[in-house]
Amino acid sequence: MAQFNFYSFIAKPTLIMFLKNLMLLSLISCNLVIAQKKDFSLSGKTSNINDGTYLFLRDLVNGGNIDSALVKNNSFKFETILTEPVVYTMLFSRDRKNFKEVWIEDSEMTFNSSNVDFKNAKITGSRNQYLFEELIEDTYSNSNNLSKKIIKEKEVSFIKNHPDAVISAYLLHGNKKLNKEEIKGLFKNLTDDVKQSSLGKKIARNIENNIASIGKEFPDFSIPNEKGEIKQISKLTGGLTLLQFWSSTCYGSRLMNPKLKEIYEKYHSEGFRIVGISRDRIKDNWTNAIKEDNLTWPQLSNLESWEGEVFQAYGISTTPSNILINEKGIIVERDIDIEDLDNTISRYLN
Repeated sequence: MAQFNFYSFIAKPTLIMFLKNLMLLSLISCNLVIAQKKDFSLSGKTSNINDGTYLFLRDLVNGGNIDSALVKNNSFKFETILTEPVVYTMLFSRDRKNFKEVWIEDSEMTFNSSNVDFKNAKITGSRNQYLFEELIEDTYSNSNNLSKKIIKEKEVSFIKNHPDAVISAYLLHGNKKLNKEEIKGLFKNLTDDVKQSSLGKKIARNIENNIASIGKEFPDFSIPNEKGEIKQISKLTGGLTLLQFWSSTCYGSRLMNPKLKEIYEKYHSEGFRIVGISRDRIKDNWTNAIKEDNLTWPQLSNLESWEGEVFQAYGISTTPSNILINEKGIIVERDIDIEDLDNTISRYLN
């Protein structure tokens, strides 16, 4: 069979014109693709940071480092292409002596800590960063003097007034002051762009996830402990048991551990148990944290972070989180505040 030649059907002058137009179309298409890829940059000024120090930007939602930058003459610059328009990150030095939460966007941003502490740096070029700092000033900087009800009202008001800001999804994600129906209603009013963000997708999955809800049996898994031994969760329970979801790199988790130790030692003789389940990816980080915090209850991890089947099945989207299981294996509480945990444990034991 003779081969079909597309170009044989086109007269020579027409072919030349066709190829010119094809090249022009290709150039236009390439330019359109380039135009759609927006670069992110963050130019920074610091003080008292040694030349040769590396700074890192870490994605706090999906995990992993986004970029690194070298400090020279107290200046640095990040330049990269973001996977989405807005990313919630931690900017930090390797020794963790300098760190700050930063909402980066696909724009030219600046960071200035030349006259202030690193954590108090002035940041420009990010709407979500501006809103984040405004929220902290209005709500969280004075949280000790505000009731949980007032803080909840302020958060809900912010979400309703900023449906197009990814920070609204951040406030909904893992919010322990809101029940599932409240989260569902507020999420519905967010813009499509926010719903399609990484945080938005996590919220959507949590709304759909009904597996590990109160009143149901807890999902059972076999998971390695820090020694590599496979342990079944159900073999570690039996009495009133707290499943504590945490991470070695989560400041809130580490801050909670001393209080958990107090409660564990207080009620363990009465049958209370704790099983730690970590979202760590790096085993050394996990095992070192267990030793540093002197945690004596069983510790488990698949080292699969949020993507692991355990975190997915339990609908865990933030750490620290917890689930309380009674002696029959039924989930009786979720996300108990550490301030309320002592009274909650006492109530169920009695």
